[in-house]
Amino acid sequence: MEVINCLIVDDEQLARDMLEVYCQRLGTVSVVAKCKNAMEALEHIQQNTIDILLSDIEMPMISGLEFVAQLPYQPKVIFTTAYKQYALEGYQLEVLDYLVKPISFDRFAKAMTKAMEHISLERKAQQYDEIQEQEKAFIIIKEGYDKFKIYLHQLRYIEAMREYVVYHTHEGRHMELRSLTSLEKELPMSQFLRVHRSYIVAKEQVHGWQGKQLLLEGGTAIPVGKTYRAKVVGVI
Repeated sequence: MEVINCLIVDDEQLARDMLEVYCQRLGTVSVVAKCKNAMEALEHIQQNTIDILLSDIEMPMISGLEFVAQLPYQPKVIFTTAYKQYALEGYQLEVLDYLVKPISFDRFAKAMTKAMEHISLERKAQQYDEIQEQEKAFIIIKEGYDKFKIYLHQLRYIEAMREYVVYHTHEGRHMELRSLTSLEKELPMSQFLRVHRSYIVAKEQVHGWQGKQLLLEGGTAIPVGKTYRAKVVGVI
């Protein structure tokens, strides 16, 4: 399983240190920071992606309940507190678990395992959605009397050749009677970039620069036109 990023928030140093040791014992949890108050923790959350938040409730300035209510995004929250009376409010904030101090490692591990299982399922669902989106994204081209479906994730680059465009894919190439300019309007700008009057490249295929050329995966060199250079440098 991928490493899980965890943030610890507690105004007691002993509590912060104990939770860090517990995380280290789990092996797959990386403690990105230990904060003594919510204001300090909020800075980390705004600058980093936190998967699990371990937060005390009774803290100076801003309580754990107020802190969680104003988070810019929702990590898996596990409250760690010495007070049982906040349990209902905690669950109303849709926190994953509520640990009452003193916290045993077994109880901590159970809560963290539940959080990691949730995260794993969400990541798998996201990966599945991304694959589905890739498989849905395609163009239909006409090559002679035949029609072909080309998925966008298969395209490496597209080349203009007189009145035709040549689609270079991982499997081979296809040729269609049409202009590169009209094709450019149909391709998503997030994935493709016009780099020359005769070339459009898939951004994910770009490996680096060599002089006035872009290097694609596999060693293919694509020239960058003078009028396109500033745009290409700003994107790739």
